[in-house]
Amino acid sequence: MKRRDFLRLRTEAAIRVAELSCERLYMHYQHARVTMMPAGEAERHAVPERGEADPPAELTVRTTVQLFGEIERQLQRADVLRLVDEEWLVVDDYRHHVERMLAAFRGRGGRVERPGPVREAAQ
Repeated sequence: MKRRDFLRLRTEAAIRVAELSCERLYMHYQHARVTMMPAGEAERHAVPERGEADPPAELTVRTTVQLFGEIERQLQRADVLRLVDEEWLVVDDYRHHVERMLAAFRGRGGRVERPGPVREAAQ
C-alpha cells in the first residue's frame, strides 16, 4: 500500500494540509478486511502441486487497525485534514473507523475540512 494512494501531505501558507480520499481509503480498508485470515487458515486452503506442497505464501497483510494506525501517525504532521469523496463514509462500519480517526485528529488540535453540500446542476 502506498500512502499516496489515499493521503497527500503538503504545505499551504505555512499550514500543513493532508488531503484524504475516502474512496481510495475505503478500497484499502476492504482489502484489509478481506485478506485477513485466522492463523492456519491459509495452510488449509493450500493446493499441492504434483504431490509437493509449496511453502505458504508470505504476504504483507495489514489489519484495519494497522491501516488506521498508520494514517493517524501520518496525520500527526498535519494541521488540517481535507476529506475528499466523503460520500463513501455511508458504507458499513468503515465510517465508524474514519470518525474515530477524525476525533483523534481533532483531539490533537487538528482541523477537519469537509466538503460543502453537493449542489445539483441547473437543468
